[in-house]
Parts: sequence; structure tokens; C-alpha cells
Amino acid sequence: TVPIATVQLRFDGWVTEMQDDVAMMDVSGDKSDGKAPGIDNLLYSADAEFSCFADLALTSPGEYYKEGEGSLIQAVFDERAFGRSEEQIVKDAIDQVNALFPSSKKLKCTWSSVVKLGQSLYREKPGQDKFRPKQATPIENFFLAGSYTYQDYLDSMEGATRSGLMVADEIIARADGPNGLAAKARANAAATEASA
Repeated sequence: TVPIATVQLRFDGWVTEMQDDVAMMDVSGDKSDGKAPGIDNLLYSADAEFSCFADLALTSPGEYYKEGEGSLIQAVFDERAFGRSEEQIVKDAIDQVNALFPSSKKLKCTWSSVVKLGQSLYREKPGQDKFRPKQATPIENFFLAGSYTYQDYLDSMEGATRSGLMVADEIIARADGPNGLAAKARANAAATEASA
């Protein structure tokens, strides 16, 4: 498994709003409708220790938006950060957020949280794919879906999604195949016609 550190940073403005300083600083009024300024999406970067991050106040305002407050950035650091103090992880996260969004240097972090998980994700090692089960099984109409199954991604949401799509492809292939639902329906129709 791989240890990780998840950090959340609350700011007094909108971190990912890069075009309009006034909008970036404006936390007045109710923005719980998801209309706060900034990027409402899961973000990826090769230029930070956290490869993916999001402003939860924008992506999930029902749970994370707080009136009168700004962005709630959540980022996941890999094992390189695990041995650092929580204070250092917060400082590193703020520095890297500021590097990605230079206008955010005008904002103040008003709250932070760090959660360290020593066994979060499994570690990919060469030769381990042979132990991952395929989606199709020898049991008729029984399929496996999940990030642990054999597919092109790591144990992740993307891997689970890909696995689900592969199961759908298997179901369609079996339904359309020589012993599939269409073939069985034709055989049943022929048998009914012959007995009539």
C-alpha cells in the first residue's frame, strides 16, 4: 500500500479565479448554488506534489460551501509528504497552490486540516496484473467490476469506471454472441413455431 496525506485548505477568497481580482475576493452573499467564481472541476497538475485537487466549495457546494468563506481546496500528497509535520504539509500545499494560481497569493488561508493514511492505495509492482481477475467469469451471467479487476488503470475511480465499461462490453458481446440472448430468442421462436 501507499501512504498518503490529504490536506484541506480554506481561504478567504476564490483560489482558482484568475481573471477578476474583485470576484476572487468577493465572498459576500449566498453562493451555495455553485455560482462562486473559479474552476468547478477536478484539477490535475504535473507541477505540484499533489497530482489531483479540487475546490470542494465549487465542486460540491451542498456539502462544502460556507457562506462568507471562500475556496476549500483539497489535495492528496503522496508518500513523499507522509513523514513531514502537518504544519509543513500545510505550508507546502499553500506554496504549491500559490505557484499554480499566482493571484491566490493575495488570499489568506483561514483553516486547514491534514489527514494521514498509512495504507491508502495499493502499490503497483511489475508482474502483479496476472493476479487481477478479468471481468468475465466462467459462470454464466456473472461478471466482476471494480478497480481491482484487470484493466488499464490503477486502483482508482478511473479504474473502477473503466472496469464497469468493460463489463458492459462483455454483457453486450454475450447477448449478441452465438449463445446470447438474441440467439436463444430465435431458437425459442423456431421451437414454438415447429410445435405449432
